[in-house]
Amino acid sequence: MVVHVERNSSNCGDATLLLDVWLVSHLTARLLDDALRPVGLTGDEFGLYSLIYSGGPVTPTQISRWTGLAQTTVSGMLRRIAARGHLDDNPHPGDARSRLLRLSNAGLSVTAGAAAVLADVLPLLNDALGDGQAGVRAKLGELDHALRELVDVAPRPYVVSGAGQPADRSTISYPGQLLSQTQVDEVAAFIEWLRTRDGGSR
Repeated sequence: MVVHVERNSSNCGDATLLLDVWLVSHLTARLLDDALRPVGLTGDEFGLYSLIYSGGPVTPTQISRWTGLAQTTVSGMLRRIAARGHLDDNPHPGDARSRLLRLSNAGLSVTAGAAAVLADVLPLLNDALGDGQAGVRAKLGELDHALRELVDVAPRPYVVSGAGQPADRSTISYPGQLLSQTQVDEVAAFIEWLRTRDGGSR
């Protein structure tokens, strides 16, 4: 027996915010994948390279908490990056069970090349948005925060001016002398150890 379902032109009007986000996510992935194909990266890979670059040194657990990706998925992506020689992997000074990751010189070079490609793409998107980029990013920040609350992952690892983070998010200020890069890395590692010790509480 064949059941014929009549198309209802109003069905699209019943789409939800979740479908909107799903579509935007895949369209963004298509744009990034197409643009980055010449440098040998996918959009997902460039996102991971960017997180490691901006947040490094970083642990695999922190990457999972930032992105909401399963740790097995993160581990698979990290293995591919390491196999290319793009990752430096070092023992965690505060947790023998973990490790700290940063991009190698080759990884930094690839990231810079990919960023240069996207620097040519971004103005096209800005033009398509007209003057609405700031408003779009503000609303995306609100959505990002809401989704992170629902799936219980860490706050976004960067701040968009005027948007994207709860107003009462705590910060740490340091009025002392300028730290060396090694000291900054040690402080970051200790903060991550504290968060892991306390179950990633915010």
